[in-house]
Amino acid sequence: MTKRQTRFSLLFLIVQVPIFMSFDKQKAESSKKSLQSADLRNAELQEADLSDGVLIDADLENSDLSEADLCGADLSGANLSNVRLHRTVLYRCRAKKTNFSNTILTQANLVEANCTSANFNNANLKESNIEGANLTYTCFTNANLTEVNLTGVFLANANLSGANFTNSELIAADLVGCNFTKANLDNTYLNHADLCGANLKSAINLNRDQIETAFINKKTLLPDSIPILWISETEYEFK
Repeated sequence: MTKRQTRFSLLFLIVQVPIFMSFDKQKAESSKKSLQSADLRNAELQEADLSDGVLIDADLENSDLSEADLCGADLSGANLSNVRLHRTVLYRCRAKKTNFSNTILTQANLVEANCTSANFNNANLKESNIEGANLTYTCFTNANLTEVNLTGVFLANANLSGANFTNSELIAADLVGCNFTKANLDNTYLNHADLCGANLKSAINLNRDQIETAFINKKTLLPDSIPILWISETEYEFK
């Protein structure tokens, strides 16, 4: 092969790469039931109808699914790192062990979604609705959860270290065994939340009034600024 032919071949490959990486929205919608392990990286899928789609183990890194319909879709094990999901509907979707790290989920609908063991590290979920979702064993390290509706969520044993919950609602949430290390709980509603066994030792902006409205036990670790005295196994008073 001559040098000229080699250069032409390399140029051809460079030109073809973006075409290979792109994914047609219409094609995705028509084949949504068979997208398991599909390569959807960098895809432009805004407002796509992928409801009840099968995207198990699919790779959607760096894609844009803003305002898409993923209601009831199965995203278990999928890679959604750095994906844009602004105002996307993920109602009752299945996302077990899914990677949402560094993903934009602002104003998204994750009501009653099953996201057990999912990774939301550094994700932006501002103003999203996650009411009633199953988020047990998830990781939300340094996630933006400001002004989020987390009413009735199941967050047991989740890693919430460094997460920002400012002005969010964790009403009646299952927070048993959660790690709130350096999490910001400024004006976070914890009414009837179960904090038994949770680590709140270094939580930021947590106050006595918030604790009074929640359920705790002797295994709950509170900041030194909120000292309590246990009277019995279930009763306590503030010092």
